[in-house]
Amino acid sequence: MKKIIILLTLVLIWSLELNAQFFTSLYSDHKSFSIGDILTVDIAEQSRASSSSQSRTGRSMDHNLSVQAGQGPLSFIPLSGMGGSASNNFRGDANTTRDASLTSRMTVKIVDIDDNGNLVIEGSRTVSINGEDEITTLRGVVRSQDVGSNNIVSSQHIADAEISYKGKGPVNEGSRVGMISRLFNFLF
Repeated sequence: MKKIIILLTLVLIWSLELNAQFFTSLYSDHKSFSIGDILTVDIAEQSRASSSSQSRTGRSMDHNLSVQAGQGPLSFIPLSGMGGSASNNFRGDANTTRDASLTSRMTVKIVDIDDNGNLVIEGSRTVSINGEDEITTLRGVVRSQDVGSNNIVSSQHIADAEISYKGKGPVNEGSRVGMISRLFNFLF
C-alpha cells in the first residue's frame, strides 16, 4: 500500500511539473485576453539628455629673412631684412540640453498575442482644438500580468514601446523654420 501511495505521489508531482504553466494560484487575478480587446494605457514618460563639447586649436608660424649689406664689388646691395608671422586660433563650444515629458491616458487594442502570451497593442488618438490636431500613437508589447484588474497598464511596462505625439495644423506650421532660413543656416 505504501508503494502505491509513493508511486501516485510521484506521478502527481511529475504531472504538476509538466503542466505547471496551466496552473495558477487560487489567489491571483488571472485574466484572459483576446485579439480585439481594449486596454487603457497610462502614459507617463519623462526623458532628459544633455551633452557638451569643447574644441580648441592653435597654430603659430614665424619666418625671418635678413640680407647683409654688400662689400667690395657688391657694395650696391643695401642692408635689408624681411620678416613675417601668422597665427591661427580657433575655439568652439557647444552645449545641448533636452527635457521632454508626456503625460496622457489613451485606449488601445490588442492586435496580436504572441507565443508567450504577451499582448501586442496598438492605438492612436486625435484631439482637434481650433483647427489644430494633436495626434498620439502608441505601439508595443505588454505582459498580461502587468495589466491591472481595471484593464489599465502603465506605459513603463510596455516593451518595444513606440510612443509618438505630433501636432498638425496652423500653430505647428507657424512654428516651423522657413525654406529660405533653412538654406541660409545650411550655407552659413
